[in-house]
Amino acid sequence: MQDIRAVIGAISVSALYITSVWLVESGVFDLNWSPYFAALEFNWVVYSATLGLAFAVPAAFFVGAVGWRIFPTQTTFSGALKGTIGAVATYLVAFVPIAAVVFVLEIASSEPAGVGIVLANALELSGIFVAVGFILTWWLAIPVGCLVGVVYTARRQTAT
Repeated sequence: MQDIRAVIGAISVSALYITSVWLVESGVFDLNWSPYFAALEFNWVVYSATLGLAFAVPAAFFVGAVGWRIFPTQTTFSGALKGTIGAVATYLVAFVPIAAVVFVLEIASSEPAGVGIVLANALELSGIFVAVGFILTWWLAIPVGCLVGVVYTARRQTAT
């Protein structure tokens, strides 16, 4: 069940991020000075956040399924800590399928070049994608991961 909560957390982060950019762009919040929102176009944000879900949701499912079975929690504090670690681990795990997709797309669209060069380019580009995603959404992903960990631990304690 924790793996489903991790997926819901990933979807929530994406939806909250899109909502926050919309609130800033519509003028409800005046954060034009912020580096997180100053140059973001809303349509780009919706597109990239939606596309990011294709990688974040399976990564969150994997991290939730594996992580909570290997390291079960006993207290809400440890649940919050493991939820935070799980949120950060989701970005790292999502790097692998992103790199695979970028590698395949580069092989399919480029002139014949060395596989090593194409692989290095794919890894570098994927690293940039994950880094930008983390920079733009960490302020939502970490608290949501914390909350998912607390909810999991509290529900587990009441079930036993």
